[in-house]
Amino acid sequence: MTSRSANLSNLIFSLSLAAGLLCAGATAAAQTTASVTIPFGFSAEHHNMEAGSYKVELLSDRYLSLRNIATNRTQVLMVRPEAGQAIETRGRLVFQQEGSRKYLAQVWIAGTSLHSEMAVQHKRERESAENKVTTVELALK
Repeated sequence: MTSRSANLSNLIFSLSLAAGLLCAGATAAAQTTASVTIPFGFSAEHHNMEAGSYKVELLSDRYLSLRNIATNRTQVLMVRPEAGQAIETRGRLVFQQEGSRKYLAQVWIAGTSLHSEMAVQHKRERESAENKVTTVELALK
């Protein structure tokens, strides 16, 4: 392969890659976003998150981002989509509480029949009377 044809191949590849990234950026900008204030610290996919106001953005059917508005710290989480029967009228985050610890378990998106389960689930602590699992729900705005 000559130098000229190698350069042309690299240029074509680069242009294709740039066009794909531009299209992906336009698609990501159109994704569903919401805000929520979480009044407690929690864990999401083994990452400790602090209490605060968050922007929740569904990046795709497999990825979700949580951005702390005050610190701008962003965590991208893997989710497993679950289709429901009815269109959700309100978005919400569902946390499981085990003892004093809270874990993000589900994200429900308003205006869709889609909700997402966290792909990475936390390991349950020892079963005991004081470690019963309860559910906490927060509405998305």
